[in-house]
Amino acid sequence: MASATPDQVRSLDDLGTIVDTDFHLTERQEDIFPYLESPFDEMLTASGGDDYGYLGRVYPAHGMVYSVTMGKADSETVRTREDILEGRDLIGWDKAIATPTQNLYLGAVHHDDLAAGLATAYNNWLLDEIIDTDEGIHGAAVVAPQKPVKAAEEVDRRADEDGIVAVMIPSGSVDPTLGNERYYPIYEACERAGLPIKMHNAGGTMMTRFPSTWKSMTRALPVHATSHNMMHQTNLADMLTQGVPERFPDLEFIVQESGLGWYPYFMRRMDHDYMGAKWDAPLLEKLPSEYLDDQFYLTSQPVEGADDPAYLNSVMRLFDGDENLMFSSDYPHFDFDNTDALLRILRSEFDGQALRNVYGETAADVYPFP
Repeated sequence: MASATPDQVRSLDDLGTIVDTDFHLTERQEDIFPYLESPFDEMLTASGGDDYGYLGRVYPAHGMVYSVTMGKADSETVRTREDILEGRDLIGWDKAIATPTQNLYLGAVHHDDLAAGLATAYNNWLLDEIIDTDEGIHGAAVVAPQKPVKAAEEVDRRADEDGIVAVMIPSGSVDPTLGNERYYPIYEACERAGLPIKMHNAGGTMMTRFPSTWKSMTRALPVHATSHNMMHQTNLADMLTQGVPERFPDLEFIVQESGLGWYPYFMRRMDHDYMGAKWDAPLLEKLPSEYLDDQFYLTSQPVEGADDPAYLNSVMRLFDGDENLMFSSDYPHFDFDNTDALLRILRSEFDGQALRNVYGETAADVYPFP
């Protein structure tokens, strides 16, 4: 790809529509619980005390101690449309897809029917209080992986809701991994609805996905640095081996918030091992990397190596990032990326069309924006 063309992007104004594909809410249980339906609303008030006797005990607490800033930025509260619009002014997006924070732990909720009820409650809150397509605010319907059939029903129920442009699986705490056939009802429903699946982990969900490793890591730093991509690799490897993209050829997946450098390695390692063990993945009709190219997308935050442009530009080319990478800020989390952080690095080597793809046009192809 040419390093300088007449179509070179010089500033954010040259990008057209900017889509932030991972803009976080900081919802709390007290936001969601009023939307719970029977019998869960009664169950959570039955123990007395405060209005919800189980406050602090529904979503597992990971116990990790993070610095308030971790050396980068203070986290903000995003629980209302007004909060989101303040974030829009800071980040500079035209459209954003709201992602939960607390409900990234939904897959670790011990009571499986309650988890499904919480997903429904979150989605009702999202539609009532957050989504506003006139302001560019969209969302992903969350489903509980513990109850795949109910999750599929939730997808069917939300498929035609204005502003719902994806389905989110809180993938860090799934058990078994996402190649298992128990999740096929979810995949069938999403493919039928034309909604892509967002896969998003949380550092603390390592406690359920890799409990032995979790117990041995006694600091937040190594968990935060390794957990997201580790959990994505295990899910993706299982999905590819079990033939999920071959079974569901019209379904697209977005792999969120795990950095970039691990992805080219993973593609090549899967190809290498597949060539020596094709019998172990009998449904595949092409290389694992080809399925990843065709049906999987990566979001940009956190952009590691921002101080080494040669590294980042090389990584981008190693997985066709000009077609498979979508900008995300991860705002308001402490390590969010400003809109121009990636642009400053890529604009010297990638042409305008590639950058417009990263910042909005690929997202417009993947997500069914109204």
